[in-house]
Amino acid sequence: MAESVDRRAEAEVQAYNWARVAGGLKSAVREREAARQIMNSSSADLSAWQEWLLEHLTDDRMDIDRAIALAEMWVKVAAVQSTST
Repeated sequence: MAESVDRRAEAEVQAYNWARVAGGLKSAVREREAARQIMNSSSADLSAWQEWLLEHLTDDRMDIDRAIALAEMWVKVAAVQSTST
């Protein structure tokens, strides 16, 4: 059952992060570019948010509607995951 809890937690993180992108797409793109510069120029550790941006915000054609749709999809995924332990 721990696996289903992990899947639910991961889906919740995805939903939260996509909602965060939808709430500030231009800011998220700027943060992604800053993270890319940090990664390329130093050995500094990136935050979980910066790593997520680099991994998931890869399409320069991303728009707010698509980010909202992804957040909604991940909310639905989280909702169907078992909460039993």
